[in-house]
Amino acid sequence: MAGTHAFHHLPLRKLGFDNAPAVPVDLRGMPDTLVRLGVKVKQYEQALQGLGRMYTIRGTTNRAYTFLYGDQPPDAKRARARERLRNFLHHNPLEIHAALAAEKISEQDDAPAGHNLTTVSLEDPRQWSMSWTTLPDVYSLGLPHLDEYAATVDVDQVGKATEAFFPTIANYGRSYNLLLTRKVRTADAGPWRDLFGTAWTADLDAAAEAGLLYVIDLRIYETLETHTVAGAPRFTPGTVTVLVQDAVTKAMTPELIRVAGGDNQPKIFARQSGSTTSSAWLYALQAAKVSVTVYGIWLGHVYQWHLVTAAMLMTMFDTLPPGHPARRLLEPQSSFLIPFDDVLLLQWTAAAPPTSISSSREFLELVDRYADGRGFFDDDPTVQLEHLGVTESDFTTAESWDGFPIVGDLLSIWNATGRYVDTYVDHAYPADHDVRADRQLAQWIAVSADPDGGNIGGLPAMDSKDALKRVLHSLIYRITAHGTSRLYRSANPVLTFVANFPPCLQEPTIPDPAESFDTRALHRFLPNTGTIGEMLHFYFIFWATPPYVPFVPLEGTDAELFFDDETSNDALIELREFVIDFVERHEPGTSQIWQWERNIEL
Repeated sequence: MAGTHAFHHLPLRKLGFDNAPAVPVDLRGMPDTLVRLGVKVKQYEQALQGLGRMYTIRGTTNRAYTFLYGDQPPDAKRARARERLRNFLHHNPLEIHAALAAEKISEQDDAPAGHNLTTVSLEDPRQWSMSWTTLPDVYSLGLPHLDEYAATVDVDQVGKATEAFFPTIANYGRSYNLLLTRKVRTADAGPWRDLFGTAWTADLDAAAEAGLLYVIDLRIYETLETHTVAGAPRFTPGTVTVLVQDAVTKAMTPELIRVAGGDNQPKIFARQSGSTTSSAWLYALQAAKVSVTVYGIWLGHVYQWHLVTAAMLMTMFDTLPPGHPARRLLEPQSSFLIPFDDVLLLQWTAAAPPTSISSSREFLELVDRYADGRGFFDDDPTVQLEHLGVTESDFTTAESWDGFPIVGDLLSIWNATGRYVDTYVDHAYPADHDVRADRQLAQWIAVSADPDGGNIGGLPAMDSKDALKRVLHSLIYRITAHGTSRLYRSANPVLTFVANFPPCLQEPTIPDPAESFDTRALHRFLPNTGTIGEMLHFYFIFWATPPYVPFVPLEGTDAELFFDDETSNDALIELREFVIDFVERHEPGTSQIWQWERNIEL
């Protein structure tokens, strides 16, 4: 897709989105993306067919595949949407802009489905294993953990669910970029004390005084509407979770959860309170996990790694000529992203995972709220941790970040990409005045910051090597970190056990904290079989298909080198060797080295 043509981009400011980064439109790349996505669907079809274990729900016995997808081919809706989009791409860019604004081609499938196999809620916590395929054998990988995962949705094991809440985020939220946990000091506790009112206790103040109090604040979803899809509501609660840390083990225990959104008044659930039943507390834990998952999908992953990156790449292609040093660094990792984002927005209901966000316009509204006041570097992991008040010592016992492993993983990628960019920039720009003399660099940053250009805030003037390194490092990090999403164990078996990271609630009413209900009733709030099936499409296209271009070439680390000088190529080889080591540590005994993608493909 790289070229010298100017990209069109969506007229977001005219639509009232003043804060969102620009969304470029690549008309030439979209048809190719549609073809590639069609191939990927065929590639993961066999893994879907491996959903063959038998289950009995509501007296009906059938294969997991049939409960999840019914009698239709699992990609029928997506195939129809791709055909509509192919036809639509004959229109000119202004018509496509108007269609996106009006949601004309993003068809919402909200026809009531009645009682059928693909809209039933599960009855037994172990039934969530129906999403584990046997090709390859995720089921065998997950089976030793089945009781552990099932306990998190069993009202008779609420203690285990409470204990598992934070470790699930801390160990398995890497691809969702879940840097969310804010440390609360005594001086900062007032707003949280006011928010929770009489549910706040002296023990929480003592935890703040000891530096052991944390919150996960996801109230951003309180304005989202509930939508009906296939006859069932989809609801994203806005939640605030208060956690207390053990000073020795670093274990994090949720103590209070505030749940709001939809047509509900906010309700507060407390772990140790006579006013909150164990079943209602388990509901609150699941509500908090939904809001964490929706953050991970749309804000942690798509906003930070897709949208901001695409806007910066758009302005790079528009302002920097081929061969320019900054473009030379970025271009090898700059394919596929822009047209994929376009396809996502243009065929929303077929391409998006099954959250309550029902249209690309609603997604852009969320993005615009999130981006308000947010600068370019605010997405860097080091800056995020600083803003959250979290340090390495907060989550380290024996080894660095062993209490919050995804932070250690993301920081290791951050440090490796930093070494790569530093080496390259030091070679390309020997001194600060060489950066200042590069007028094309200055133009790139100016257009990127322009509200009518990239609309990216917080970019620095190109007056030093350090300033250039910061921008290039942030971009190379985002693209490279995205590659972890493609690994087998990034999804399996934890994320594909969808109750661990549920994408929505299917009952929009928040129960009273004093209400008691059984496990079967709890499951009516949780994703039904059809929603689970759609979530598997989202996961399978990542891990069960090969990348278009692997980060490490099949021929070896010293093949397909990007540069003319040995210094820069050695830095590239070192980064590839880092990726190999990372994969071998997280995917031992597999061929996943070549699953890490060079570009953001989807």
